[in-house]
Amino acid sequence: MKVTRTLAVPLGFGLLVCALACRPDPGTSVDPDTAEGGTDAAEVLPAIIPDEPANKGEGDPLVATIPLATGETLELESLRGRPVLLEISASWEVGWDEAHAFYAELAAAHPELAVIVVAAELEDRALLELPDGLARGWDPAGALAAKLTVATFPTMFVLDRDGRITRVVNGWDESVQAELSDAVTALAPGG
Repeated sequence: MKVTRTLAVPLGFGLLVCALACRPDPGTSVDPDTAEGGTDAAEVLPAIIPDEPANKGEGDPLVATIPLATGETLELESLRGRPVLLEISASWEVGWDEAHAFYAELAAAHPELAVIVVAAELEDRALLELPDGLARGWDPAGALAAKLTVATFPTMFVLDRDGRITRVVNGWDESVQAELSDAVTALAPGG
């Protein structure tokens, strides 16, 4: 009987420590799609928009190798001569569907525009369901986001034909849509 008590105390203490260590973080957010009452994601997670969205800014050249969902890679330098809209994001971000429908419209209006969406997870079905005409990239280890010191998702870079950044925008709302539209239109022939 004494042996059982001797083992029970450390075992019980170990289970208690494990249970406490495995609790969810109090700051963990609730998935708005499964939350009771259908809470809007914008109400659950307030937007955190930093002053500097990335370590690269207007006028800087952007050189990167982007892994594509097809298993190939895309060198941004190979797109020289074309304007580029590069988004680094994740499908759980507010505005994912709206943003990509807008990008498809933008690409249709500006056929020379290359649009690349880089998502955090390849397994994410939303990446595979992007509209046609958008390149599907992924950043499984966060290497590209880290290289550019992306501070928040989504962060969009608009590049001119020389591969230089003309605009860096983060977050998603109507003003971002207008800002991206203006930036791309300014790069269009005669724009």
